[in-house]
Amino acid sequence: MLLKFNKALKTLDKWHDALDKKQYEPLIKVWSGPKGTRRHLYKGAKSKRNHHFLSDGERRLGIIRDSLPETVNYFEQYPLWDIELCVRIAIDMGIKYPCDEEGEAYVLSTDFYCLETDLNDKNLATKEVARTYKTLDSLDREIKHPVSVTRTLQKLELERRYYEDKQIPFVLETDHNVSINCAYNLKWSKGCLKYIHEIKHNQQPFFMAFVEMASLYFETPLQEVIQRVSHRLGLSYDDGFGLFQWGVWSHQLPIDLDIKIDVFKPVPLREVA
Repeated sequence: MLLKFNKALKTLDKWHDALDKKQYEPLIKVWSGPKGTRRHLYKGAKSKRNHHFLSDGERRLGIIRDSLPETVNYFEQYPLWDIELCVRIAIDMGIKYPCDEEGEAYVLSTDFYCLETDLNDKNLATKEVARTYKTLDSLDREIKHPVSVTRTLQKLELERRYYEDKQIPFVLETDHNVSINCAYNLKWSKGCLKYIHEIKHNQQPFFMAFVEMASLYFETPLQEVIQRVSHRLGLSYDDGFGLFQWGVWSHQLPIDLDIKIDVFKPVPLREVA
C-alpha cells in the first residue's frame, strides 16, 4: 500500500499556521489522546499555558522540567514536522512507516521539545533539546509483549535519527530519573509562586539559616525548623514556609527530592560537594 500524506500535511499546515500566530498547539491534546490512558492538563509556571500530558510519567517530567532553572520553556507533543525525513529514515531502517487503515501517514511526535539555557556557557546561550519519556516496563520484553517493545524501540530509533539529522540533542527520559516523589514535592512547592514576589528579597538569608538549622537539628520536624529560622530572621511562619517552598521549587535548597517532604518529619537534605 502506497503511503498517503493528505491528512498529515493538513495537520502540519494547521500546526504551522498556529505557530505563525505565536500560538503553540500540541499535536495531541488530552481529549484526543489514546483511550484508556491517564491524561493531565498542567498550568506551566514558565509558559503560562495549559500543557497536555498523555501519561502520569509525562506529567511528572513536565513538572520537573518546569521547575529547573535551565528551562526557558518547553513544548509537549511536538510534531516531527519534516515528514519526508521521517519516511526516509523508516526506509533506511527497513521498517514500515506508521499509517492508518487507509494508508494515511501519521505525524509522529516528541513528548518534550525544550528550550534550555546552557549553564556551562558563560554567555548562557539557549539550546534546543528533544526529550521523550518511556517507562522502563515499556522497554522490557519480560513485562511487555516483544512486538510492543520492538515497535517502541523502532520509534525511539527513528526519533533519535531524526534529531541527529537536525543536529538537536535527543534524550530518553525514564522513571529511573523521573521519580514520583520528586514530582510530588515540586508540585506541592509550586503554590509559593502566587506570592513569592512579596518575600523573595529574604531568600538568601533564609536559605543560609535554613541549611544551618536543618543540619544542626537533623532529627527535628520540618515545621519546627521553619519556625526557628523564621523567628531568627524576624519573619512570620507563613513567610518562612513560602520561602522554604520557593527553595524547593527553584532547586536552591539542597533537599533530597526523591524523599517525600512531610512537615511533621525531619527534612531530608542531600550532600553537597
